[in-house]
Amino acid sequence: MAAYATPTTGSVEPTPAVPRPGVLTRDEVMTAREVAHVLRMPTSTVYELARKGVLPASRLGRTWRFLRPRLEELLSG
Repeated sequence: MAAYATPTTGSVEPTPAVPRPGVLTRDEVMTAREVAHVLRMPTSTVYELARKGVLPASRLGRTWRFLRPRLEELLSG
């Protein structure tokens, strides 16, 4: 059981999240359902556009992930 850390005594306060350049946050990574909600289209259409390369996306295993900054850039341009 030496591999487990021993519990600390006293209170431990969590460290505040500090934004770091180049590190994505949960707000910047979107699911297909979230993208569909923002674009007001069916989720199946979001998947189809991602497969065709129309929407910038990355595949992680069986799931697709979309970066909010890239989608905003696509929509603004």
